Amino acid sequence: MSLQDQQKTSTSLSLNPFAGQFHPIALIQILLIPLLFVDLLIRSTNSPEQYGSFHLALLYLYFAPLLLLMRSYYDDNRDLWLHVAQISVLILLTFILFRQRNKYIPVPDEGRFVHVTLIFLLYALYPFISHDFLQFLRSRAVYIGSYVTLLGVYFYHVNEMSAGSTRASFVVYVALIFGLNLFFIPRYVSRNIFLLGVSIMSAFTVLIGLPAYVIGNYELSWLQIQLFNARFQLPLIGTEVQFLQSILSNPNILGALAFSGAFGALVIAVESAQRRQFLPIPIAATLLLVNGLGMYLTYARASWLAFCLASTVYLGYIVIGRKSVPYIVISLGILTLLFFMGMFLSVIPINTHGRFALWTGGLRAFLDAPSPLGYGMINTHEAIAPYVPDPNFRGFSPHNSYVQIFLNTGIVGGLAYIMIVLGSIFEGIVRKNTVDVPMLGFALAFAVHQMFAVYTLFNTAVASILSALVFGYLICGYRK
Repeated sequence: MSLQDQQKTSTSLSLNPFAGQFHPIALIQILLIPLLFVDLLIRSTNSPEQYGSFHLALLYLYFAPLLLLMRSYYDDNRDLWLHVAQISVLILLTFILFRQRNKYIPVPDEGRFVHVTLIFLLYALYPFISHDFLQFLRSRAVYIGSYVTLLGVYFYHVNEMSAGSTRASFVVYVALIFGLNLFFIPRYVSRNIFLLGVSIMSAFTVLIGLPAYVIGNYELSWLQIQLFNARFQLPLIGTEVQFLQSILSNPNILGALAFSGAFGALVIAVESAQRRQFLPIPIAATLLLVNGLGMYLTYARASWLAFCLASTVYLGYIVIGRKSVPYIVISLGILTLLFFMGMFLSVIPINTHGRFALWTGGLRAFLDAPSPLGYGMINTHEAIAPYVPDPNFRGFSPHNSYVQIFLNTGIVGGLAYIMIVLGSIFEGIVRKNTVDVPMLGFALAFAVHQMFAVYTLFNTAVASILSALVFGYLICGYRK
């Protein structure tokens, strides 16, 4: 496949600091990598209690104007109103975040509705401030409408919460991060920097976890590196080992990170080879090897499946060409459905650990929701427990992101979420000539992976941040 046949996306043109003419100010984009590391470290086992989602939201908030300033430097249209508008909203959002740091939601008779509505409107506006404001609104109207709808459902529930609710604070922090991941960062940071950052972050987590197989669990500063206290038999080899966990709370989280890092390294290696840029190839190949080993040692089978899906879409595109992409994606979707049916009917001998019982309970709880807007920010473990048919699995989460989002936000928010996730994949299939194929494969992988895990795009979990960025790059990455 020739380089001329590949479509360059709007996120990887002139502002890639390593492509073509070197752009020093565009190096601001690299700040995304430490930002991702911050999320990883605050979500790690034994992370300092004084740091959390509030600090991550502040970092996101101040990263955004740097990106807009960088873009303005290279853009002929340097409208001052953009920066005035962004700084104004920035000041207001900083004030709001610090108020929420103190768990402040006014009581109903002290202007709560106005307070919550203001936050909602600011969050609905901030991710879209840009030079191409109206053009972007028109071209991405369906996803923007879905985002605003989902955001509105969450803030409706915030309005119903108690004045000192930590869950209300959580919504305020996460909503900002969600919007910037989905619509702002993908428009100003090259997707290759994102892929490189994910791959480096994952390789770091795997590498510091591997010594635990030799020296046992250990500490590195405040980080606790450990193996999961259960064993499995290595496929193809047969040796029994403990699950790799590293600094994270369970192997499945590391599996999601490792599959993302492995796929990111694969894309960088292949694209570097096609461009005949040979220096990055051994680096990317090493990252692919390390992340692949980490993914293997987590025994996170959902992550194995996700990596296979993403790689099949991408390599099929490289070998066969862009015209094959819709057929590959649709075929993989059908095969995945058949795979689920095989597990459900016990034709495929894979232990689902009660997931089907939990999904059944989640569906029944959703049908009994008090309104079309769902239950709100509740503990879904407790909400689905009376509906789970197998008592052995009562008290567990739904282990399915789609069930989780429908429980939290009802049919209204759930359909908006489906539009963002599945709608963006469907658009990629239809617009095969201009879609960023690696991100389409990546998005398909996360869409399937969310069937087995309880994270959603609306969260600060490691997989939540990564998946929101992936869908953002897919939605925003079409060639102009």
